[in-house]
Amino acid sequence: MYLCGYSLDNLSLMALTISTGFVVDDAIVVMENITRHLEAGMDPFAATLKGAKEIGFTVLTISISLIAVFIPLLLMGGIVGRLFREFAITLSTAILVSMVISLTTTPMMCAYLLRDEHSRPHGRLYMATERIFDRVLSIYRYSLRWVLDNSVLTLTVLLLTIALNAVIIYKIPTGSFPSRTLARSAAESRVPRTLPSPS
Repeated sequence: MYLCGYSLDNLSLMALTISTGFVVDDAIVVMENITRHLEAGMDPFAATLKGAKEIGFTVLTISISLIAVFIPLLLMGGIVGRLFREFAITLSTAILVSMVISLTTTPMMCAYLLRDEHSRPHGRLYMATERIFDRVLSIYRYSLRWVLDNSVLTLTVLLLTIALNAVIIYKIPTGSFPSRTLARSAAESRVPRTLPSPS
């Protein structure tokens, strides 16, 4: 932001807040794939090389597609375009930096810091959270199996949702600013003429 000459205002803060999810997501995807190979019994360095090689192209394409989403904001004209240009550039730069760190620094740190945790003895808190995670995984597995078994119903709900969105888009008025002001306020101040003038 400093190199682009941007200040820390509401739009740039909003862009940084949104980019937090994208920044964390790239590193999580890389670490999760490396951890999968570690849990399969591979050496940490070999697991890092294999995991980063498998997921590198995916992280690259996800980041590029996220940046492509903000190209229309960069090309917008008028006042709205000038407002959102800073937002789009800040968010795109954060995603780009996140991609570079996820493909370079994250695998290097994984090779030196990650170890297979399943072979170690764990405390009660770890075992309790593992049971919760296993329960969430079983609920997800059940719901995914149900959705795949009822594909006609799932597609019907999807098409109805798309149609409802189209109706809502058609009905809701659009525009950058409200068409009329809902409230107005005026203030007036009077000063007696007898006050001395500032010197």
